[in-house]
Amino acid sequence: MNIAICGANGFIGSRLAEAFGKRGDTVVPLGRALFSDRQRSRLEQLIRPCEVVVNVAGAPIDKRWTTAYKQTLYASRVGVTRRLVEAINSGGATRLFISASAVGIYPHVGCYDEGAMQQGHGFLARLCAAWEHEARQLRGDVRLAVTRFGVVLAPHGGAFARLARMGRLKTEAVIGNGWQPLSWIDREDLVRAMIFLTENGQLSGTFNFTAPERLTQKEFMREVARHYGALLLPVPGFAVKMFYGEASQFLLQGQCAVPARLTEAGFEFLTPDLDTFLRRLGGA
Repeated sequence: MNIAICGANGFIGSRLAEAFGKRGDTVVPLGRALFSDRQRSRLEQLIRPCEVVVNVAGAPIDKRWTTAYKQTLYASRVGVTRRLVEAINSGGATRLFISASAVGIYPHVGCYDEGAMQQGHGFLARLCAAWEHEARQLRGDVRLAVTRFGVVLAPHGGAFARLARMGRLKTEAVIGNGWQPLSWIDREDLVRAMIFLTENGQLSGTFNFTAPERLTQKEFMREVARHYGALLLPVPGFAVKMFYGEASQFLLQGQCAVPARLTEAGFEFLTPDLDTFLRRLGGA
């Protein structure tokens, strides 16, 4: 197939592009410059022959949320998704649009599958809701899959790279009280789940892209510290708030999300729990 990927050079998109390429698909990367007003027709031309469009673009969330950076977060998610949907709706071969979102849409208390109607409060939940709203403006004859990511893990890059560096220095951190839920997914499982959606034409709607295991942040960090033989140190919540400001909610609250729809559809996780991920890393 011809598959357009927005965010093809990023941490997730680059691995996704590689996997589709190995499968024999033609990958069409959609760079940032294509989302200006002047490039609207060019974006439509590139998307028109693509049977699948995947959007995994978005500015990093783990930075201080100044007013200006909030606008950047909205533009890189909501604005980009709006342009993609407009391009797909203009006509062409697209039959599947996979649009990323995040488990940050859920409340930080409780555990949720895709049937949950509850939405969290605060900036992150509002951002995810607006992001998904734009995706759902898709024309009716195109299948839509909204994929809500947990924290994406890989041996190199992303959030785990920082944990690995700290582990080699023999320290790891529990943030705040550590009881906040932490939903995560191995990047390889994320890529496999994306391919699974392209191969199963009856699947549409919302999917939690998270490992089946449920962990708190303290439980997660305890396993990581054990792997590296590291000392687990507390980081007070007030210190996180001083450093990150409003963005500290991303670290101090968290969400619990379960991948009910992927599991029901027959998807099998290669990394269903953190112990499996850490054992695959080998020695510390």
